[in-house]
Amino acid sequence: MPGTVTLQEIAEQFDVWEGLIEDIELLQKDVSINFQVKEFDDLIFIGAGSSFFVAHTAAATFKFTTGECAHAYASSEILQFHQYMLKKERKYLVVVFSRSGETTETRAALELLKSEYRIASIVITCNTQSDILAACDLAFPVKSCIESSPVMTKSFTGMLFVAYMFASAYGERFTSMNYLKQLPEEGRAAFEWQRRVCEKVCDEAPMERITILGGGPMLGVALECGLKLDEVAQLRTKALSPLEFRHGYHTSVGPQDLVIFLMSDSGRKHELELLGEVRNYSAKTMVVSDKKEQAFDTSADYTVLTGRGIPEHYRGILYAPFFQFLACLTAMPKGIDPDAPPRVSRIVTL
Repeated sequence: MPGTVTLQEIAEQFDVWEGLIEDIELLQKDVSINFQVKEFDDLIFIGAGSSFFVAHTAAATFKFTTGECAHAYASSEILQFHQYMLKKERKYLVVVFSRSGETTETRAALELLKSEYRIASIVITCNTQSDILAACDLAFPVKSCIESSPVMTKSFTGMLFVAYMFASAYGERFTSMNYLKQLPEEGRAAFEWQRRVCEKVCDEAPMERITILGGGPMLGVALECGLKLDEVAQLRTKALSPLEFRHGYHTSVGPQDLVIFLMSDSGRKHELELLGEVRNYSAKTMVVSDKKEQAFDTSADYTVLTGRGIPEHYRGILYAPFFQFLACLTAMPKGIDPDAPPRVSRIVTL
């Protein structure tokens, strides 16, 4: 049956998170031993494709959690344009994300950074057999997270979960671990209800053009969710920081559009105002939020709730499974097998 493998891997990710929690104390110990003295000027998070969106989300969470300066770059940008981003006199801690550990531009970017700059490196990967583990100073492999599907689902959230753990340990915010321990059960419970919303959206909503709006720690998640809909279901999707939508993007929105809001805490007032505006353009609207707002009754066609009481910088991981499932559900009626979408490969090599 089409999509069997991908749908199974989507459902398995909550078990992956639970397994990672078992290693929290070990990770804390590794971080404590290796980073007793924080000698780095900046931290750099790199990856390619979905792994870059992990890096994007992880960097935002890391900055907030630790107070350290962190940046996210696509591996290809480092490879081709590093001189515009980095300085020889600074020392960097580089965090590398790669599902396979074999992505050409990520491996090449790591080698360039090691040869041209003063760095220490950490790799977060799902492939415990990759020699990229030996190429880095420290490795945090994501256990029980090997995927057969070319589409990244549980590997995206698995690597992001480890990044959350690393940020909490590096910043010595050990109370944050209590929030992380809530995520597997919260995600599992919410997903059962989210699946029914997905079915309703597929039956009713226009799926010609989709815009996903997410700001701050939600932007990387919005980019990843847009990519899932693009690569799996071949939908025309874009992801933006919410208020950027007013700068020209709103002009062509109409009944053929579905505009999705990943609600934050920090930007909620402005996001709710924008939600009302978009509703007036006759577009269909969806909100993904931790709690229900009165405005949802009049301005949102679809509401997905998950993560109540969980801070916004950890909540994005709960939003991703909904879009993974939505992408599969949208793809199959179009004759696209989510286990083998056109032109999508498991490892990108150059």
